[in-house]
Amino acid sequence: MRENDYCCPICKTDLDFYSRYPNYVCSRCVVKVADEDGRALSFFNEGMYGGFVAVYTDTNERRDSHTCYIDEIKCYADEAYTGGIVVQVNT
Repeated sequence: MRENDYCCPICKTDLDFYSRYPNYVCSRCVVKVADEDGRALSFFNEGMYGGFVAVYTDTNERRDSHTCYIDEIKCYADEAYTGGIVVQVNT
C-alpha cells in the first residue's frame, strides 16, 4: 500500500488521499447521514461565501450540530476549505 492510498472509512471504497481531510467519507456514504435517532440529514453552505447549515431532510428544519452518524459510526460534518461540505469519521 502506497503512503497516499486511502479508502472510505465506512465502505472501504478506494479514494484519493487528502491530508487536510484524513478521515473523509465518500459521497455514496454521505447520502446516508443521520442524527443519533436515525433522522436523515442534509448539509449545505449557508451562502455564496460559505458557512455551514445542517437540516433534517424530511422537514428542512435546521439542526444546530455538526455531529452525524453513518451506519451507526459517529462522524462530523463541516464546511470544506474551498467550499462545499466534508464529512469525516470522528477519531
